[in-house]
Amino acid sequence: MGLIRKLFNNWGLKIVSLIVAIFLWLFVTNYQDPETVLTVSNVPVKLLHTEAVKSEGKIFIVLDDSDTIPVVTINAPRSIVDALEADNVIATADLEDMNPDFTVPIVLTTNKYSDSITNISGSIRNVSLSVEDEAKAIFPIEAAVAGNAADGYQIGQVTLDQNQVRVTGPKSEVERVRSAGVTVDISDSDRSISTNAEIHLYDEDGRDLEIGKNLTLNIDKVMVRVEVLPLKEVPVKIAVSGTPVEGYRMTGETTVEPGRITIAGKKSTLEAVSAISIPSSELNVTGRTNNLVKTFDLRNYLPSGVELAEGESETIKVTIEIVETEDE
Repeated sequence: MGLIRKLFNNWGLKIVSLIVAIFLWLFVTNYQDPETVLTVSNVPVKLLHTEAVKSEGKIFIVLDDSDTIPVVTINAPRSIVDALEADNVIATADLEDMNPDFTVPIVLTTNKYSDSITNISGSIRNVSLSVEDEAKAIFPIEAAVAGNAADGYQIGQVTLDQNQVRVTGPKSEVERVRSAGVTVDISDSDRSISTNAEIHLYDEDGRDLEIGKNLTLNIDKVMVRVEVLPLKEVPVKIAVSGTPVEGYRMTGETTVEPGRITIAGKKSTLEAVSAISIPSSELNVTGRTNNLVKTFDLRNYLPSGVELAEGESETIKVTIEIVETEDE
């Protein structure tokens, strides 16, 4: 009984002491480790169970970059805040929880000390989606070159190891695509180029469309070979056959316009070409009483593996003068 009396003696003072001790503990705790705020910018949101949409033949587009939270705010003791980094913030949105308006709630947490965090919130609360039918389309791949070859050279054939690409994405996005192409820079090149070129998609105004986020390709790159051919200037030679009508003769004056042309081809091929010749069978003056004037398409007389240089005339004009024989 004496012990019990001692316990209950001065009970008011003891309660006050307990309250003072609690306040003192809270004061020391807050003084030593006060609550503070951590802000993290541009936190990516991981989308979960995306197959829930794709299994229905649909595809989604993230609207307004809402799969990135501009600012995440964390309230926690200073010791916790000091131990957290941006990579510790985890944001997810489960498409199985999609609302009828195609918004998906964002869940925020951290991968450590989550039980010590007083509050965590983001400047946006939902990922906004547009859900559409999935579409596919096949486009031919067009090859283009940028720049000019070195002096004395020109571009020859441009070949691709694949000539078409399949584009997949939301119907509205696929319908924006008008063409697919690759570009190879040949500036100052004096030899042929082979390279893996990245495929680009373009809209009706020729603007580059973003690939990877909403539009995907079955191939990202294609092997391109660009021939760079040396140039060579050679004369055009002609041969004449036949004899004019009796009483007429050739003066020996012939005109070939142009008399020299520039051709392109592989070095080994050009070395064997000294002139472009028009055969005598094409210039027969038999039975003529006036000048023979003919125009020829030079492309028909080029050796195999040889082509005309860019900007070179494709035709030549040949004039063979025939006059009446003077009486002696």
